[in-house]
Formats: sequence, C-alpha cells, structure tokens
Amino acid sequence: MKNINLYYVRGGTSSGVVIQKKDLPKDKSSIENIARKIFGVPRTENQRNDETQIEGIGKGKSTSNKLFIIDINEEEKTVYSTFLQLENSSSKVSWDVNCGNMTTAIPLVLDDLGIIDKVSTDKKIKIYNTNTKKFIYCSLPKEEGVSKVCIIPGIHNSYPEVDIFFKNPEASLTSSLFPTGNKTDKIKDINVTCIDAVVPMVIIKSEDLGLSGKESKLDLYQKKEIISYIDEIRVLAGEKMGIKNKSGVKMTAIDLKKSITLPKVALISKGDDVSDISIIYLTPKEIHNSVAVSGGACLSYACYIEGNIASELYKGDSTRIKNFSGVSDFGVQKTPVGIELYTKRNAQIYMKGEFYLYDD
Repeated sequence: MKNINLYYVRGGTSSGVVIQKKDLPKDKSSIENIARKIFGVPRTENQRNDETQIEGIGKGKSTSNKLFIIDINEEEKTVYSTFLQLENSSSKVSWDVNCGNMTTAIPLVLDDLGIIDKVSTDKKIKIYNTNTKKFIYCSLPKEEGVSKVCIIPGIHNSYPEVDIFFKNPEASLTSSLFPTGNKTDKIKDINVTCIDAVVPMVIIKSEDLGLSGKESKLDLYQKKEIISYIDEIRVLAGEKMGIKNKSGVKMTAIDLKKSITLPKVALISKGDDVSDISIIYLTPKEIHNSVAVSGGACLSYACYIEGNIASELYKGDSTRIKNFSGVSDFGVQKTPVGIELYTKRNAQIYMKGEFYLYDD
C-alpha cells in the first residue's frame, strides 16, 4: 500500500484534485493509473464500470473527475498546470484540454501552501497551461488579509472569489480563432460556427435543431436522435477545425468520436430580461449542469465578433449567459498585447492529505 499527497478541491462547478508534480511518478501511464484509482473509474477497457465510483472520490459525472498537476516555479513566478479529464464509464484519460473552473482552485492551494505571494505579480498569479500552451492569470482578492467571498450560479453558498483572465485565447488546439476559415459553416444542413478561444467549440442555434433552448436536461437526454445528430455534427466539425491532441497530432474522426473532451458544443438561443444569450453546453459526452468557464469565455468572444452564429443573437463585450444553474457573467477586453477574456468564480478546498493507493 502506498499513498500520495493531494488537495481535494472544487473550482466553480467542477471538483477534483490538485497534486504537485514532485509527488507523482514521471511516466504518463503510472500517472494515469493513479488518477483512475483516485476517482474510482475502470482501471482497464474491459473492466465493468461502476457509475457510483464507490472505489474513489468521483461523484459519478465528468465534472467531478478532474485532476490538475501543478509545478511551482518561484524563480519564474509561474505555476505550470497540466489537466487530466476522466469519465466514470471508461478507463479513458484525456490530456487534451484545460479546465477553467478547476483552474480557479489552484490559487487556494497556493495560498494554503503559504507561497501565493512568492508566485504573484501585482496580485495576479501567472499559470501556464501545458495542455493548451496558453497563459492564464488568476487573482484571489483579499480584504485585510481575508479572502473576499461571492456566490456564483450552481453554488448556493459563499466561498472565496477567484478572478480569472485568459490572455490571447485564440487557437488553443487549432490554427486560428475560426479554424475552418469561415465564421459560419454548413454541416449536415445545419449552420454552425466553429471557434477556438480557450477551447474548440461548435456553436449551433437550438431552433435549427427543432429545439426551443428551454428544454431540461431530462428532456434532452430523451431526445436520443437529436443528441446523436449533434454528435455527428460535432465530429465532422472537429475534423474541419483540424483539432490537435496534446502531442500536436491532428485528431481523426475516430479520435473525435471517442473523445470525452473535444470539441465542446454550445446550443444557443435568445436571452431574456436578465440575460443576453442562453446556452445548453455539451462537454461533449454529457450535458453540463451550468456552463464551463472555458465554454462561457469562448461564447462571450463569439458574441464580441460580428458575422457568426452567436453574434446574430447578441453582440457585445460583456455577456450574461443563461444556463441550467442561473446567469453567468463573462467579458472581453482589448489590452496592449491582445484580447483578454475574463470572469469570476468561487472555489473551496474540501480537504488535503494522503490518498491511499492499494496495489492491484
């Protein structure tokens, strides 16, 4: 029996663990095996899955099966983050995307370690995500040494606020902001926008699929033909976008079909009195309970730019996005060095300590 030091955390509406790189083995397969044990997902392709994840700390959905490996460089004042995504129904481990929600838990870990000031510049923490090769900046606002708190959609109580900024978010895993070369494409007779800002995403108007955009998650899961149709569009769109995996290799149709992370899908519709636009967010294998930070930031950028599916419904530099949990605010601003996308979340540390790894 072995054990490993970790933080069990929540960032936004996602939960999982943060582990320092120095506490992990160096080889990828060993890290993946540890991740499977921590979350209680199948160890092999042939192992029967247990959706309750009784053997680990996952909560039975993809938003609870997330792991960040962090490597802290005090001299560079940079935190290097690597994100792993798992799903409860298979042994797959994805290294291909970042998670904005979970990123917001990293400042709390640094604060608990007592080194937040050592890696901050002007009260902002610079995080380099190795999955997307992009810089993200976070701040943990404090008043007289005490963390400022806030409430966000999907989280019912107050926790430490974390502000998050995505610098130059274009082309995270493709060649450009609109990697197909168009702001609008027609795929399987449906108009879509393929955009890559923070994360590659396919934007579709709900009404073009015969949906109102007001359906519940249960309603949507019962519309199996439409969900299957959306997935076909997603795979074809992913091919046209030329999405690359973490190794820089373009993903094939088979890769995309199997992927538990790429590309995301946003079904959008008009907002209401308290929102600018509404989203149903597919991650892509599951329907999200709210909206991911990455997906919301991506949609807000689309709303900022003329001539695409999203800006036909709403155009502006700040966007109130309605989702299953409420309304989330995102913004776009120009800086001297490019575009910056921003939002705020709250985060919490559930506990820290040793997770026991029992040998097979």
